[in-house]
Order: sequence, then C-alpha cells, then structure tokens
Amino acid sequence: MNLSDSWSVCSFSYTGTGSSLRSVKPDRRLDALPSRKRTTPALSNASVARDELQPRGFRPYLLRRAPNAAARPHRVRHPHDRDAVHRHRTCRAASLHSSRNNMYHLLALVVAIMAVVSTPAMAGPPPDFGLLADLIQKTKDVTGHPSGTAVAVVKDGKVIYEGYFGLRDIQRQAPVTRDTVFYIASATKPFLALNALLKEQDGLLRTQASMAQMFPDVRFKGFDAESVTIKDLLVHTSGIDNVPLVWATAFSGVHDAPTRRRLGAASYPSDEAARGTFKYTNVGYNILSVWLDEHIGMPWQEQLDNAIFRPLGMQRTTAYISRAATKGWPLARPYSFASAEPNRPLYLAKSDNTMHAAGGLVSTAPDLATFLLAQLSSRAPGDESAVLGAVIERSHVPQATLSASYLDFQRTGYAWGWYTGEYKGRKMLHHFGGFAGTHAHLSFMPDENIGLVVLNNEDVLAARLTNLIADYVYGVLLEQPDIASGVLGRFDELHAQAAKLRSSVREQRGVIQARTWNLSQPRAAYAGTYSHELLGDMTVALNDRQEMIIHWGRLTAAATGYDEKDKVRVELVPNTGDVLVFNVDAERVESVSFQGMEFVKTR
Repeated sequence: MNLSDSWSVCSFSYTGTGSSLRSVKPDRRLDALPSRKRTTPALSNASVARDELQPRGFRPYLLRRAPNAAARPHRVRHPHDRDAVHRHRTCRAASLHSSRNNMYHLLALVVAIMAVVSTPAMAGPPPDFGLLADLIQKTKDVTGHPSGTAVAVVKDGKVIYEGYFGLRDIQRQAPVTRDTVFYIASATKPFLALNALLKEQDGLLRTQASMAQMFPDVRFKGFDAESVTIKDLLVHTSGIDNVPLVWATAFSGVHDAPTRRRLGAASYPSDEAARGTFKYTNVGYNILSVWLDEHIGMPWQEQLDNAIFRPLGMQRTTAYISRAATKGWPLARPYSFASAEPNRPLYLAKSDNTMHAAGGLVSTAPDLATFLLAQLSSRAPGDESAVLGAVIERSHVPQATLSASYLDFQRTGYAWGWYTGEYKGRKMLHHFGGFAGTHAHLSFMPDENIGLVVLNNEDVLAARLTNLIADYVYGVLLEQPDIASGVLGRFDELHAQAAKLRSSVREQRGVIQARTWNLSQPRAAYAGTYSHELLGDMTVALNDRQEMIIHWGRLTAAATGYDEKDKVRVELVPNTGDVLVFNVDAERVESVSFQGMEFVKTR
C-alpha cells in the first residue's frame, strides 16, 4: 500500500536534525521516530504519531479547541473500597489480602503527599502560566477548532497550576473542566506495569516467570516460550507479535475471556525485533492481562481499582466506560482536525470491550496529577510507605535500551511502563497516549520534583500543541532563559501550518474518492457475511446508493476504490487507510483478507 492510501498530508516525522520530511512505511510505528528539531514539525506531507499502538500495517493518518479556568487546589479523596467477585477462591483471598496491603501502603503515601502539600510554600512568586493560557486559547481561536485541552502542573508535592480550555462536547457547547474525563490510551501502561510490580512485592507473581510457566497448557509455535518473561511483556522485549489480538481488544471489541486466551495462544515471532530487542507493542500488555485475570482471580480492571485508584483517591479514573457513564462523569467526546467535519465527533468511541490493558483508562487531569505526585513522592523524606516507595522507584529503572525520539522527547530507555531519556538536559520519564480523537501526555522529572499532565480530545493538532505546552511549562519551571520568546515563535509556526492543512486534506480526500474500482465481479457478489473462528463476523452490504459498507464489531466504513484488482480501501479507524483483499476463485468470492486475517464467506 503506497503512502497515498493514508492521509500523507496528515503524516509527518522528522529525521535527525534536518528540516527535510520523509515518507513513513505503513507498518512502522511513528511515535518513536527520530525527531529532535526544535521548530514545530510541519503539518503537511507527513504522518501524525499515535501512541496507542496500531497493529502492523495500521496507518496512522491525519489530523483539536477551549475557556481558561483559574487554578484550584487539588484534593485527594478516599472513596470506599469495593470487592470484585471472581473464581479461584484461594487466589481471590490472596488477591484481596494483597489489595489491602497495597491500599495501606498507598494510603500512607497519600498521607505523605498531603503532608508535603500542606507545608508552607517557600519564598518567591509562583510560576506565571498566563502566557501559556493565552497561547492555548489563541491556538483554538486561530484554528477554529474548539476541542478541549486540560493541563495540570505539579512541583514539590503540589499541583501548582490547572488550566482548562475548549469544549469536551462541541455540539452541546460543554466546556472542559477539572471534572472532565478523557480517554488516555497508551498512558495506561504505567498503571498496569505498577500493578504487576505491586503483585510481585506481595508474592503473587514473579516478573521473571516465563510464558511457558504462565500458560503451561499452551504450546506456543515459532518462539521459545521458556525465554519470554512477564518482564519482557511489560518492557517490549518479548520478540512476539499478534495483530489479531490487538485488533480484537482495541478496535473491533469482538472477544470474550476464552477468545482472548485462544488469540494469545496464537502469538507468533515478530518479524521486526527478536526477543531482547525493544519494539513498542500492545501485545505484551494484552497477553499479560489474560493471565492476570486468571491468576489473580479478578479482572485486571478491578486490580487497578483496588491497588492504585482507590487508595490514591483517583475517584474519576476507571477502565470501564460503562462505569463512567453510569456515574454521570462528563466524558470528552473524540474529534479530529483531519476529519471531513472536524467539529463532529468521530464515530469510533471507546466501549468496555475496547478498553484494553495496553490502552484502557479514562481519567481527569487532577487524578493524573495525583498519580504523578505519587511517582515523585516515592523519594520524599519521611515517606511513611517505604515499601510502596521502593516499588514505585523500581518502576522508574530502565529495563530496555533504545535510541529514538518523539517530537522534542528523547527516548533512550524503557522502564516499567515509562520511557526514559533526557529533556532539556534533565532526566525525564514519560508516556503518551494517542488514538482516534485523543492525545494524552504524562511526564515528570524525578530529580527536579516536577511533572506535567496534558489531556486532549483531538488527535492531530493536539500532539503538536501538547509538545509546545511541555516546552513552555518545563522551560518556566527550569528557569530557562528566553523561553517565552522561543515558544511564541513555535506557536506562530503551528498556527501557520494549521492554516494550510484544511485545503490539503480536502484535496487528498478528493483524490481518494476519485479512484476507480477494480472489482472482477458485480458489486453485489461481494455482499455477504464473512466469518473468522476467533474474530467474529465481518459483513459487506450495499446501501441504497450502492456504496459498499463494511461492518466488523464496533468498526464500520464505506469502502472506496483501489488501484489493484479485487481490493478496496476502508477507514475502519477514522483518518486511517487500510486495504481489504477479496479472494475470488472461479468467479466466486470466497473470502476477504485484512492485515493477514482471513474471513471466509459463509452467506
């Protein structure tokens, strides 16, 4: 599939420190490409990186607005605990005992955090983020796109700034507030990794346990399951891949516990990285969650609730979209500046069945600021929870090496759910999250005791906007000379590039729509139901306008023509082009293939 099959106008990446743009292979992750240029990356002839892992062949493509609110003091609350019910009584008892231990440790940590927060501030004026607020609002005004942005800054055990801009729901003109809940995609990974380390601390698992030990009844093919460990799964050095598992858990939502287990058992060697070599993927976290559900005796979602969210008082954080809806939390709807109608929400909203362990949380800026305070308070003098502090500090130690960057952020290592590297000459840990209609940013500097949360309900401009927010926030906190003038110039560049983007998107959409169809049979011959034993049914139907409509679980798309015989282009994930291949034998349509997954026509 050539680059034009995705929105190349919405795809961009820098190579090295030069200013030239280059094409990105369709099967290459974009959030780890070398990128260190200090100007704002161009918004044309390039590819937007999404930190939510896309399956191999998944083509991220293109293309976010918000009122300012005064900062308010952050409050940590302690909601009531709630037991989860599952099988394996012995494991469940051990798990609940572990959860109570973790809760006591975390409550002690909360006490330590609150003690720091209640300490009188040192002399000196607080950092002024007024210019930043003006620039964020100006960006939303200039681009004409009012999607939302939430910002929280932490320093020395306190939330020192909160800013809320734009709209969580454009149609309803509902503004972003400190209670707005955002989907955070791959920024989920630090939570699942910390949960695993806490379980190890309580003797419920060993991160050196192998996949062969985890699944003794499974005979994995093509790789040595004795050598792939839980640690490998969490730090992206497993050397295995599993496109069907990723699509089922993150996109289609067609799965249940037995199916996830069977899909995990069908994992295979990666053709991009051997075991021991870093290759970012969702697969390890997905496989580990299958085992955690069985081994601990409760769903991974409830494990995070019991071990982390409730003890820390993160009362608007959950892995269940249904829980957020039931509680009436104000959820940010997903938008994209690259959409044909940017101010309409994208159709692909998350559900419980697509909230997976590698990217399956919704949260607020204050809740995530609390999580960063816990990361920084693990070193605080007088911490009453030395055990938990040691576990958190352990989670910061790099376990894999790499040499990459994402926008301004150097990536030289990967710890337990955190990228590590230098930023502005200081040690930084970070993880971002991206998916259709969302971009999340978590980062902190442990030696400087500062951190940043940025949440957006948009997926294209938001990545670059967030990059500039981080530049300014850390520049101010580190007292970087001339940070204001430098960031002003970068915001001007971003505004200029965004102005050129709309016409480019319209032009490329026109090219795609104008492609001729190359079907060997009448269009009606392709209509029907195509089935896969583990992935469910994909249906192809013709509407009143004879458009070919594809449905697979929560995914739906209208197909367009493609250059090659019996192939069509689809956007199952908004703003991302993929190709379906119909297999025709003796003038009969037998099956349809998609990224190596074959669905056989049954009716």
